[in-house]
Amino acid sequence: MDFGITPADLRAGLIFYLLLFSCLVLRAYSQAWLADRLGDPTPRDEGRVTLYPLPHLDLLGSVILPLICIFFLQPRLGQINFFLAWTNPVPINPANFKNPQRHYLFTQLGSCGMSVVLALLSAVVGGISFHYDQRFAEIFGTLIGINAMLIVLDMLPVPPLPGAMLLRHWGFMSEERFWQVARWSGLVFMIAINIPPIRTALGILIALVALPFGWLFEVIAR
Repeated sequence: MDFGITPADLRAGLIFYLLLFSCLVLRAYSQAWLADRLGDPTPRDEGRVTLYPLPHLDLLGSVILPLICIFFLQPRLGQINFFLAWTNPVPINPANFKNPQRHYLFTQLGSCGMSVVLALLSAVVGGISFHYDQRFAEIFGTLIGINAMLIVLDMLPVPPLPGAMLLRHWGFMSEERFWQVARWSGLVFMIAINIPPIRTALGILIALVALPFGWLFEVIAR
């Protein structure tokens, strides 16, 4: 049976997936590490303060859905595509924090912070390595695109994403409304991203977030 996937597509898709999965694991680790540092032992007790990938893996969000998105869209390395991917939620007990509301928000934004760091490192290391082997440009360009997409996903004002948590923290959304919307947002979101205007808007946002990192890459690579 021919699925229309060439060996080059397969290679590019698998590299894309491995880069994505590595970013997801680092994001989950950063969230668990931050919660542990802020006084909540729950992630450490559950074995989540680790870079070992299996404790963070969610079969649907970390394997099945990303692979479907990648090979259905058939991305090329360096091309920014929108995709859905997540890890197993990090168990956090806000009651263990000195400031439960604020510190819980910090932990939820920790994954976004890690994506910013990864995109910045990709721009710097990619720009430097470009002087030695230009093939690295595609790899690090892909990492910038992946993390730009994850930053955009984090900042969408849709419960239970961190962007909506900011709205709740600032009083623009009640606790009750937040969890009411969160019950159905996943299904609605999966439908919405398949609507061409919404996908186009998300692509523009991703490109805008990736722009400063791409600019830094080019400056260093000159």
